[in-house]
Amino acid sequence: MSYETVELRQSEEVKGALESRHILDEEIKMVIHNAETKGDKLYQPGEDRYLAKMKISNVTFYVEYSIAEDKTYVIHTAYCHKAELKG
Repeated sequence: MSYETVELRQSEEVKGALESRHILDEEIKMVIHNAETKGDKLYQPGEDRYLAKMKISNVTFYVEYSIAEDKTYVIHTAYCHKAELKG
């Protein structure tokens, strides 16, 4: 399975927030694919949601999502930051 096959579902409100944050569906798919294949995610039991992060180039992306019955990933929010520490 490649990240391109990841199916996303988002409300109009979430779509608008992601657009304003300049976060692409492709980036979200990469983060989810990485989390699901490597198990690199946090589970929020009270919400039945996951939080995953992944660095793509010099930007770290965070995606909060849940899994629908049809293996579609429901996106609740996502954000990113660009930071580089120099010593």
